[in-house]
Amino acid sequence: MKKQITIGPAVLRRRRELGWSMQRLCDETGGQIYTGYVSDIEKENSNPSVDKAYAIAAAFGTSIDKLIEESLSPNTALAPSEHSKRAPVVPWEMAAEWAQNPDIQRLPSGTPWEVPLDSQTPRGFFLRVRDESMHAPAGPAFPTGALIFVDPSQEPQVNDFLVGYTTDSTAPTFKKLVQDGSQSYLRALNPQFPVQQIDGNFQAIGVVIGMVMRTSRGIIR
Repeated sequence: MKKQITIGPAVLRRRRELGWSMQRLCDETGGQIYTGYVSDIEKENSNPSVDKAYAIAAAFGTSIDKLIEESLSPNTALAPSEHSKRAPVVPWEMAAEWAQNPDIQRLPSGTPWEVPLDSQTPRGFFLRVRDESMHAPAGPAFPTGALIFVDPSQEPQVNDFLVGYTTDSTAPTFKKLVQDGSQSYLRALNPQFPVQQIDGNFQAIGVVIGMVMRTSRGIIR
């Protein structure tokens, strides 16, 4: 009798290697599966549909074929997972808190993770651009919907793009740091937005060192 193809053993092994709970795996798939479903897969009581298997493989940073291969040969070494190098897309209101204390347990359910631009930035995280203030008509531009990668370990320098706040840590802003004489300002790349003067009360959360942008049917997602 032909052996049934399964990904259960590989799912269980990878989840344990990463120290993930079943709920964490469900969250990493964007809520496409639930814990009881994961349990059935790992116990080989159920095989996921192709779309669910793809979501699980993507959460681990691998492929369905690799999960099948690992399940059939459980003693082989695991292929490196991209996920260990990924960074979360943090809500804006959590940016300051996350920069100081990156606790995965506090992230909202279904938080997406992306491969960062710099794997040497272990505390780096993404924010999704939410307005047109940094979308310039020419030169560098950060359109609404794009993901900016923030490095909280860098000390801001003049002309850096940075994220920070003055009074409310849950309402940070994203601007370019400029200087005129001894006075520092936050300047939007979009000329329709005003320049903001800053003082010693301003707190930098991190320096923006790059951007990731995914498109679908002409829309930035």
